[in-house]
Amino acid sequence: MKTIIISLVVAIASTFSQAQDFKKGGNYITAGYGIDVASGLSGTVIGIGLGPIMLTYERGITDVLGIGRIGAGGGVATSFYSYNSTSVFFSTYENKYRTTRITPFIRGTYHFEFDIEKLDVYAGVGVGVNIDSEKDRYFINGVLQSETKNSRVRPVHYIVAGVRYYFTGAFGVYLELGDGIANVNGGVVFSF
Repeated sequence: MKTIIISLVVAIASTFSQAQDFKKGGNYITAGYGIDVASGLSGTVIGIGLGPIMLTYERGITDVLGIGRIGAGGGVATSFYSYNSTSVFFSTYENKYRTTRITPFIRGTYHFEFDIEKLDVYAGVGVGVNIDSEKDRYFINGVLQSETKNSRVRPVHYIVAGVRYYFTGAFGVYLELGDGIANVNGGVVFSF
């Protein structure tokens, strides 16, 4: 799946032509919104998720190596998930679950040198930690029976393929497909 995503991004980008917009010493900040389709699901109960909302920083650290340049950086993502499950037997049982997740991460990227004007095509990998604050409330016939609050920290990977398109030398938009922190993520990019 990851190979297909990266191949698709490369194939689409190679249909354009002109000059690369990622360089050594360049600084890039992105702000965007993502979708993590697996995180809103719990068994057969469909939940609602908001995010992740992502903010990243990246710096170009090499001249051309092979067919591209290497960038390194990191960021933070914030997500909110919730689901309710209800069952009726002799009484109505309801479980309301909420999670707030903060994910700091680092990542390295490889920006392909396709000689494409205003377009930057890249792929990368990263690691981070999901810091979850969970709240679970259990009701019988609308009366709160118990409430638990938990926090947990667990490692997370991040594999990504992306495209940035610059309207000016300092401003553009981006779209990323990936696995780990977000399945789809898009927003704005600022370079300086």
